[in-house]
Amino acid sequence: MSSKSTSKDVVTPAPTGSGEELDRLYRGYRDRLRRYVAANFGPGPPDPEDVVQIAFEKFAVREDRHAIESPEAFLARSARNYVLDQRRRQKVRSDHAEGEKILGALHDDCDAERVLSAKQRWQILERTIRAMDPRRQQVLIMNRIHGVSYAEIARQLKCSPTLVKMHAAQALVQCERALREAEEET
Repeated sequence: MSSKSTSKDVVTPAPTGSGEELDRLYRGYRDRLRRYVAANFGPGPPDPEDVVQIAFEKFAVREDRHAIESPEAFLARSARNYVLDQRRRQKVRSDHAEGEKILGALHDDCDAERVLSAKQRWQILERTIRAMDPRRQQVLIMNRIHGVSYAEIARQLKCSPTLVKMHAAQALVQCERALREAEEET
């Protein structure tokens, strides 16, 4: 909250713990507190108006509220703490939901049928790659497994990049064909 205050911004609490005191504080600080929350934490969530209400509720239930030297500072601190608590809770909920989503995906990915299918596909690909022309096999492994660019493969094998691309394309077509044929057999 701003340290600047004009004489009309100063609210003097009534000496008693009456409802008049709370009413006077509410009328005096409500708008400034809402602006403070909105300026420091944005429009929500939680909504700045709701935060103001909760801060005043916390103040109202205190038996020693008449002993609080700066009600405005107390209200600002209460509002700040409430917003931070709500954001922490939301982050925990969000993190938990994300964790559940990841665990669910991992569980789905690890079911026995999928594992078996992946193993079978890998065996088909492995047999297909082993049966390839050695040059085509080398290009596929260098590019797809080791991540070497076509230009670098061409330099290492002392051939044109076009030839490397052709070998890679043929190797991929051969792998796709083997997988499709295996799928059609089942």
